Amino acid sequence: MTDILNSNPARRLLALVAVLFPLLLGGCQESMTESVGNLLSNPFGSSDEDEEVINVVALNPGEVAWHIQTAVAATVLRLKGEEPDAIEAKFNIVGSGGIANDENTDLSGFGVEKVQLNDFFTPEDAPGINRLGATLVLVEPAGRRVGISFVADYELSGDQVILQGHQWGYMRAENPLVETYIVPTAAIEKMGEDGVRDYTTLRTQVLLNAVAAGAPGASEDMSDLTIVTFFMDHLLHGDKVELRISDVKDGPEGYHDDSRYILHDNGWVTGIVPGQFSLAAENAFWVKAVFIPKKRENDGFFGGLLSSEQVIGLYNTANLTTPAS
Repeated sequence: MTDILNSNPARRLLALVAVLFPLLLGGCQESMTESVGNLLSNPFGSSDEDEEVINVVALNPGEVAWHIQTAVAATVLRLKGEEPDAIEAKFNIVGSGGIANDENTDLSGFGVEKVQLNDFFTPEDAPGINRLGATLVLVEPAGRRVGISFVADYELSGDQVILQGHQWGYMRAENPLVETYIVPTAAIEKMGEDGVRDYTTLRTQVLLNAVAAGAPGASEDMSDLTIVTFFMDHLLHGDKVELRISDVKDGPEGYHDDSRYILHDNGWVTGIVPGQFSLAAENAFWVKAVFIPKKRENDGFFGGLLSSEQVIGLYNTANLTTPAS
């Protein structure tokens, strides 16, 4: 594989399709090794040298060409808000200022969960250009994720990468994740509006005050409780999520008029449903986290009649797996 990756660009295409690799594994240049190792072993900027990148397939050093590693590293660091001068001081690359970052979304605390190479070739109309297409999944310590797809065009001048063009965009999660908790309503009210709108504050208080579902002998008395569901994946513009309450486990149907939603950090949604209910098995109901993708323009009339709603999370207030008899 090493020989293929270091041969002419046209032959690299098939070898690189859908390859997973840890971000900047080792590298082929001694000057890159220290920075690469830090990014790999401490994806969240931690001082713990034993921390490893999550769920990344390890390849031997040299199995991914150094210039591909450099292009990926520059992309990740720019998305995390690092300045071009700092990036170009770490890696032998010119033009990283051409990589845009989202000023409305702070990804500085995110680390690399997955890097996938999708394409690598030389365009027919630009024989001196290497075109790299890849996807990234970034994750923060609390578990929120964001998917990103990018294309980078670059030339090589000796051991230097000269970036000529770069485009990226957010991706829809393939397998969306949700987390649902029940907390006393008083714990939510105590935070105030500012606390609820701040993701870190809200999540911390929810985890501290969460009530255990399915406790033996749970009272049938009604209590003031609030359902909180964290949608862990970055939501694309036009996509929607809903929390629905139902006595029926199957299907996406349910009551959602009392559901409220908070948008955190320009992309992550938390659903909240306050109410009075009991956690006893006899009174159990289902909480459905439903994903509704943006309707495509080419779906047509009949496409609009078909439901594209998807239940991505299912929670029972008494921790049941089947309806109580």
